[in-house]
Amino acid sequence: MRTTFHKRLVFLILLGLLLFPALAGCGNAAGDAENGQYEIHTEMIFLENGRGSYTLAEFAVPENYMPAGAEGKPAAEEGQPAGAGTGGCPMVAVAHGFTGTMDSGGAAELIRRLARAGIAAVRVDFDPYLTPEKNSDPSNRACEYTLRDMEDDLTLALQYACSHYRIDENRLGVYGRSMGGRVAMMMANESYSGFEYQAMALVAPAGNDRAMIYFMGGQQRWEEMKAQAAADGYVQYKQLRLRPDWFAQFEDYDPCAHGDSFGDKPVLVICNTLDHVVTDETSRQCAAAYENSRVIEVTTADGHGYEMSRKDSDLKNMLMDEIVAHFAKKLS
Repeated sequence: MRTTFHKRLVFLILLGLLLFPALAGCGNAAGDAENGQYEIHTEMIFLENGRGSYTLAEFAVPENYMPAGAEGKPAAEEGQPAGAGTGGCPMVAVAHGFTGTMDSGGAAELIRRLARAGIAAVRVDFDPYLTPEKNSDPSNRACEYTLRDMEDDLTLALQYACSHYRIDENRLGVYGRSMGGRVAMMMANESYSGFEYQAMALVAPAGNDRAMIYFMGGQQRWEEMKAQAAADGYVQYKQLRLRPDWFAQFEDYDPCAHGDSFGDKPVLVICNTLDHVVTDETSRQCAAAYENSRVIEVTTADGHGYEMSRKDSDLKNMLMDEIVAHFAKKLS
């Protein structure tokens, strides 16, 4: 038994020596995704969004990709993006769902996991602040935004990142859950604001023509709320005010009908058989809209939450590992 043990030990040592040179050369995002080697810099900032309000965003960036001498400061040469030229890192924009917040779905943990894997990331709060300060006073919130507002807020955050950090604009990804998944699909399909996304990951995307109608109680209820918004200027739904253009933007563009615009770039879709907010059928329809999609199906009683906000969850860890690995592989 001792002889067998020694033989195995010698074999493992030799195997390690053979593999070490190959492992030592893995400096790209995919290699770092496995080892989580990067120290990270985080920055929480209010961005003036051009609608008379402020969008709160948090950035997580690998320290290796901070501009020289910078602590979240602009590039040394004014007007020159910090990521200009070579050496920038990939980046992922993270979108939360309808009536959610930037904390929804474990977004704070996800952007840090991405950054530790060598991928910069940003999460934003789509419900904007009326003054540039973070507090819990609801009177400081605008309590309304549209699909286009969500696209504009993510674009604003990406523009900030590209002018303050060393970001490679040719290696961008977008992630969204629920309504944020619909927005991610819209941005990827349209190359919104000139950004070309190379990979996408979606959790329970509300990305077909029926998702929100189903969520809000069916076609009749949808028409009633739309009529009230047209008559009064908005309709209150949960904590948000929905204006007529909110309804119009949903009806005017079905992301599933334009998935071919994204070509053969990779898409990861995660669905839950027990999700009754965005059904697994809807998620699968979104996946089918793309040429190069992969579906992960789970079953959890956490429903639309997917356990991703929980402190300790094997499912959450598995899903976040899959999301990080997806972007690490596709954006490397």
